[in-house]
Amino acid sequence: MRRFFFKLFLNTILMEKQMSDLQELMVGSTKIIALKDGDLTLPKEILLNLDEDTSNKVAEENNQLTLSEINAYLIFKGEKILLVDAGCRDLFGPTCGFIHEQIAKANVKPEDITDIFFTHLHPDHVAGSIDKDGMAMFSNAVVSVIEEELNFWSKDDFEDVEINGKNFADLNKAVIKAYGERVKTIKTNQEIITGIYPVPLPGHTPGHCGFRIDDGKDSFVQMGDVLHTPNLQLANTNISVIFDVDVEQGLKSRKQVFDMVCNDRIICSGGHMLEPKFGYLDKYGNGYKFVPV
Repeated sequence: MRRFFFKLFLNTILMEKQMSDLQELMVGSTKIIALKDGDLTLPKEILLNLDEDTSNKVAEENNQLTLSEINAYLIFKGEKILLVDAGCRDLFGPTCGFIHEQIAKANVKPEDITDIFFTHLHPDHVAGSIDKDGMAMFSNAVVSVIEEELNFWSKDDFEDVEINGKNFADLNKAVIKAYGERVKTIKTNQEIITGIYPVPLPGHTPGHCGFRIDDGKDSFVQMGDVLHTPNLQLANTNISVIFDVDVEQGLKSRKQVFDMVCNDRIICSGGHMLEPKFGYLDKYGNGYKFVPV
């Protein structure tokens, strides 16, 4: 009984933790709000290319190296309110699934959102766009999906495996069905909405993208899911995850976008960036370090 109440107390603390203050960034006249859907400590078994020393540290109890947060973004541009990604709903346990509370905290109603862009179609990015009955949560939103991404997940030959399998594909088909004629496919050189473009970063999935905003003299790049465990992968860009459909291509994309935002001094963020959400990447030894704005 004591253990039960301790777990209940712990879950309450964890839930309150998710409702931290929203983080905002102005890029010219464009406002971005980072939304934290939740956080997880990823198991060592999902990580690839660990050296022995890092592997031993990750195996230690209560390590913070594999901490990962699930993020989405609200972007206010003119009369448009764009939601980038939609969180994982109830799929990943009690420390996640807070996207709708975060949207409300930003004083935005679901029906106010005019557009949605999915960086890719993994469950932690799309599940929050529908309810448990498969109904659309955003009644007025036009949904943009990269053409290669939608084509990949629309196939009928996925194996019944836990990762990148039939369960992922079935969820995506439910999302596409829920939004129906409001779903549009775009190519990586097309605008999502005016002034906001995809940044193609294939590997994690075939159509995986971040996005870029250039407004006046200011720029911002969201790097998608090139990072799942920032405390590890910034220092060692060779570390990958088993969720990558093409690990080698994902590695190339990670290094490419890191080099770009570092060399061009562009403020960046990512789908699993820890708090604070916005900052620069600086070279640090053989890897990088994140410098908050």
